Amino acid sequence: MKTKLLLLNVLLLFGAFESIAQPQWKFHVAFEDATSAKDTIWFIWDTTATFYGIDTTLGEGNPHMDYNKFNVWTLTWAAYPNDYDTTKVVAHPFDDSFGSTIEAINFELPITITWDSAMLHADWLPPSPVGWINYARIDNDYFFFYNNNGLAHQYDMTLSDLVIAPNEGNNDPWAWQDWVHFPMDIFLIQDPTLGVENNSFETKNIIVTFPNPFIKNTSIEFYLENKSYVELSVFDLQGKKIRSLINQTLNSGNHTLKWNGLDQAGKPCKPGPYFIYLNINGTSIQSINLIKY
Repeated sequence: MKTKLLLLNVLLLFGAFESIAQPQWKFHVAFEDATSAKDTIWFIWDTTATFYGIDTTLGEGNPHMDYNKFNVWTLTWAAYPNDYDTTKVVAHPFDDSFGSTIEAINFELPITITWDSAMLHADWLPPSPVGWINYARIDNDYFFFYNNNGLAHQYDMTLSDLVIAPNEGNNDPWAWQDWVHFPMDIFLIQDPTLGVENNSFETKNIIVTFPNPFIKNTSIEFYLENKSYVELSVFDLQGKKIRSLINQTLNSGNHTLKWNGLDQAGKPCKPGPYFIYLNINGTSIQSINLIKY
């Protein structure tokens, strides 16, 4: 009897340690339109969550919306690859990043979007590969032109807790069109390569990907100052090489390659974040992240 009680205590202690070490991470993005109508999208990391499938215990699934009111929603993958369900909650296991397209109905501009950026630095976020959400972006037609990160043409959520779109005083008639604001993409990623570059290489930001995010194909453009031996590879979030795109000597000038979202074996890669690594003459030059839908 004592042995059973001891074993039970050990199991309970282990369970408590596991929950303390990595409790659920829950992040909200709240929307409010000009009439003060409100709605919210939740992003949840949980050890019990699945990337594919509907985690009803975590809130995923059809929210039974009133289509006469302001609503925001996204989609969750019920079964790969073509089975989707409407949801206001996106739950993933801790080793998957978030990339969701937000739709909306019955809204009046401007839209106020708020979130708690302190949650991007929560102590219980996975310490590997980064330890905090260092890539949190809002991306749509509006934020391509009106944003706080002109190089990326996206709104960087790590720099504030609120944005109003269109902002007060914006006299551009285009910015006041509903279709400019939705659909809207939100990305939350722990990017181990963000900000990594080799300063000995004179040309900065030599990789450009378009479109990014992409569904079927993306073009990867880069520039070489001199004839060089080039390795261009795709890696997943865990650092595993997915595909080698090129491994040969190229002449100087501009070069364009395409990635069709397939791995080295020709199988489709699952939706999520990936990283393009450029190596020139044996030296790691630059990495850039991209999102596959």
